[in-house]
Amino acid sequence: MGETNMKIRLLKWSIILAVVFGAVWTFQYVSNEGKFTKRSHTTVDIETLQKEKAVYIGYDLKWEGLGAPVLQKAELIKTDNTIVAKDDKQILIRLFINKTNFGAVSEEEVIKEGLYDNLLPVRGYKADGDFSLVLRVELVDKDWNQDIKSVKITYKKFGITHVQNISFSDGIITNK
Repeated sequence: MGETNMKIRLLKWSIILAVVFGAVWTFQYVSNEGKFTKRSHTTVDIETLQKEKAVYIGYDLKWEGLGAPVLQKAELIKTDNTIVAKDDKQILIRLFINKTNFGAVSEEEVIKEGLYDNLLPVRGYKADGDFSLVLRVELVDKDWNQDIKSVKITYKKFGITHVQNISFSDGIITNK
């Protein structure tokens, strides 16, 4: 009788452990599944940036995966691997989200066409499909000789924080 009880208890614990490990593995898989994909790339020539007060540049992104991540922040990485700071002495860049495609537009056009009203903050945006990451770029130092090589997106999905780097292999500024 004691040996049978022991086998039943062992079987129960085996089933409980299998269910727990299966649940943990499933949660890990679901919370880590998915990525952002860049679907378009826009560049602006340096001369346009030097003569305009500011230019808005959009990059179409798409979330591909399970769940809908909530964006926490996006940081732009320069070619020297430093992050563009809010008070950068050479270039000022502010980031926004737009729910539709957004190319390259001067600030004057953005204001005239009322496009600014459609721009949303990055923090708290629920990415559940296609959207545009919009950069408001203002060149402070007209002799700026760097470029932006990538964007680092920090987001939460199912309560877990994730980070993804998306390459801007062609940069955002051309030297035409």
